[in-house]
Amino acid sequence: MIASLQTPIVVAIFLLAMGFENAAKGLILSIQKFNVSKASIPAIMIVVNLVSMIFGPLYIWSLLASTDCQQSALVSKITLHVFVISFSFFLLFKAWVVSQKRSWVAVIGFLLISNRCVWAVLDCLWSYSREVPGGCLYLQDKAAIIGISTGGILVDVFATSTTIVSAFRDVDEDSSNKLQRVYRVLIADNVIRSLLVLAANAFTLNYSMVGTLNIASGAGGSPTILLIIPAISNYVYTMATNLEFFWIDVRKDIMQKS
Repeated sequence: MIASLQTPIVVAIFLLAMGFENAAKGLILSIQKFNVSKASIPAIMIVVNLVSMIFGPLYIWSLLASTDCQQSALVSKITLHVFVISFSFFLLFKAWVVSQKRSWVAVIGFLLISNRCVWAVLDCLWSYSREVPGGCLYLQDKAAIIGISTGGILVDVFATSTTIVSAFRDVDEDSSNKLQRVYRVLIADNVIRSLLVLAANAFTLNYSMVGTLNIASGAGGSPTILLIIPAISNYVYTMATNLEFFWIDVRKDIMQKS
């Protein structure tokens, strides 16, 4: 039996479709960029966009499932965590490069990624879906979702703060005008991306504190706003990743000007 398409499910599918389209375009551009530069950041972006495209269909499957409840929920959840962790690695790697590859940035970045991995494992162990008459009942562990969203906020704040600190530390009045402008672009890039990601994580954290964390699917189900959260994260993170192409063009224009 397929879950009735109530409003939260329709919204989630719409957001996943937009995320899939953005990821498909980003994947093509990332492959083209990597073929030319062989650089690490385009390679990471290939992974982020590819996993984003895989997650969308899997999550829709879990939303509409009324049998194989735990299997569909676990597969989509693992894919989501891989996507989120790869996006976090993208942010932290960029921060490390901008910081002139300082060792303390790498160490803190490793700890933040490890924190996200631990919460991902705990979420897979503590949250589960079971079959009930008429569909599936998904039970999300509150501690896990709070830990996941808090970890995302920490990654975002650290990456943005590192970029700003590096700009003030590595650029002074004697630096070239081009270098000063490039760092201003890097700051704008990180601040805009930070606002998008912080908004998504803050919404998740706020809802997990006060909202219901159980989802009943099937004919008698009553989907909640909770099932939209992974779709929001998927779309926002994918869009934030592929904004990199816009900023690459801006930095390139600066460097090409005499």
